[in-house]
Amino acid sequence: MLDQMKKFPIVNIVIGVILIVLGIVFVFIQPDIGENIKNVAIGLMILAIVVLLIYPGLKKPKSKLILSLLILELIIGLLVSIMFITNTGGSPSLWIGLVIYVHGVVGLIGGYFSAEKQKMWLFFLSLLFVSIGVFIFASNLITNEMLIHVLLFIFLAPGLFLLALGLLNLKKQPKQVE
Repeated sequence: MLDQMKKFPIVNIVIGVILIVLGIVFVFIQPDIGENIKNVAIGLMILAIVVLLIYPGLKKPKSKLILSLLILELIIGLLVSIMFITNTGGSPSLWIGLVIYVHGVVGLIGGYFSAEKQKMWLFFLSLLFVSIGVFIFASNLITNEMLIHVLLFIFLAPGLFLLALGLLNLKKQPKQVE
């Protein structure tokens, strides 16, 4: 996919600049618009993260229990992203913490009941996810102001990536000798 994107550097530059400008406008110039689209963008980001974390496990499930847990995690992630998109229910800290916590618990249970021995670093990573998830939803760590800065990151990161990709792949026109 990256090779396809490299073929059209002007399109990458234009889309990158548009994303950067939109991020700056939504966060600094028109924060009311940014507040309205913040929840939709955060919901879509949570959905993308959950799918990217779960998809490799769904491709090759180790057991029916692990497959069931991964499907449960996917359903919880979908519900949380829908709650963000529709702007219903509770504080963002609660839901983001819950997604992180559930991912850690699924990793711990899946590692325990797996036929293969779990690697030690995966165990500690899952334990870290559980701890961070509990800390986030118990302490109300994530505020709406923090999410506005996340919105800025959601626009700036892909915008800068596309801009850099476009600029790096611009071919210099050879000078014509007359």
